[in-house]
Amino acid sequence: MGKKQSKLMIVALATVLGSSVFMNQPAASANSLNELKSEQKQLEQKENRLNLTIQKKNGDITRNQNSQTDLLSQIQALDSKIIETDNEIDRIKGDIKRTNDEIDKLHETIKVLEKKIADRDELIKERLRAVQESGGSVNYLDVLLGASSFADFIDRFSAVNTLMDADRKILEEQAADKKSLEEQKASVEEKLAKQKQSQDKLMNLKATLNSQKVSKGKLVDKLEAQQSLLITEKKGLEKEHEETHKVSKEIENKIVAEQSRLIEIARQAEIAQKKKAAEERAQRNQQKSTTVSRPSAPGPSVSVSSGTWTRPAAGRFSSTFGGRNIGSGNEFHYGSDIANSVGTPVVSAADGVISHAGPMGTYGNVIMITHSINGQIFTTVYAHLSGINVGVGQSVSKGQLVGKMGSTGRSTGSHLHFEVHVGPWNSSRSNAVNPILYVSF
Repeated sequence: MGKKQSKLMIVALATVLGSSVFMNQPAASANSLNELKSEQKQLEQKENRLNLTIQKKNGDITRNQNSQTDLLSQIQALDSKIIETDNEIDRIKGDIKRTNDEIDKLHETIKVLEKKIADRDELIKERLRAVQESGGSVNYLDVLLGASSFADFIDRFSAVNTLMDADRKILEEQAADKKSLEEQKASVEEKLAKQKQSQDKLMNLKATLNSQKVSKGKLVDKLEAQQSLLITEKKGLEKEHEETHKVSKEIENKIVAEQSRLIEIARQAEIAQKKKAAEERAQRNQQKSTTVSRPSAPGPSVSVSSGTWTRPAAGRFSSTFGGRNIGSGNEFHYGSDIANSVGTPVVSAADGVISHAGPMGTYGNVIMITHSINGQIFTTVYAHLSGINVGVGQSVSKGQLVGKMGSTGRSTGSHLHFEVHVGPWNSSRSNAVNPILYVSF
């Protein structure tokens, strides 16, 4: 063999060794990142549900506390009313006592009046007996005419007037005393009856107030029991939320570790690819003088451009990065769209490692590829696919077929939704940039 052939063998051997170094990189377990993300999503949904339940419990606790506060205010008002009623009852009792004292005094007055009336009755009876003994009536005219002199007449006239006035006065006083006695009796009895009625009414009111207080007190006890249960349930939910969040953080750490591992694989792939490219250039330089022109193999349906990046699919550039409205209101479009028929080949936009391959919400069937380009990590997204030709952890080259164009997920027709992220992909897509900055369409 000549020197040129020996050099070619050395280059070929170096290429094989370089490839074997790349192939011996630890491969990602199939769909492990997908499974971790799916588990994390379920945990996040559980956290959200727990948060909503905890918020509802907080609302229930607040409403219960407000109800207790309202009831306690009502009970305090009832207590004040009961105190007022007790004070009024005490006042009425004092009035009744004073009225009874008045009645006792009145009884003494009545006894005196009754004695005066009895004495007058006796006097009247004596006067009547005197009248009867004198023939049935006292003839005052005979008394006057029987006077022996004018002076005797005057004396007799004065005596007759005195007797007549005395009789009339006795009768008038007797009638007045009887009337006064009856009026005083009636007044005291009426006053006592009203006071008794007021006392009974207040006693009934106090009984009603006490009954309301007992009823509201029982309701407060019930609310306190409910409050205790609500607080216990809330603590249980908070504990479950804390545990779920802890597991979610563990999953998140695993996702970060898995992404870091895939990024490292992508970096190693970049190193191996650069080494391979250098070796291929050296080989081509060695073969320039002896290479015989051969017909080129048929290329892919997508024209693969030179450089680091290539267009991911053939078709019409149908939607740009930025704000847009497709009928459901204004929204932000985080990528660029290429429209073509279902089944149109979709290729990797650059060398990298598959970090996601499968369905994901509005993306439908989607592939995510992690790239290491000059030490910078990028993630490209290929959404709404009708078919997926790669698996998680698989290394791919720029222009390599990864899937088929489709209209899965939230899509209005067959097209490829293509995103570029500087760094790892995240659900808020905060790292998304305009693909046209890197890829020519």
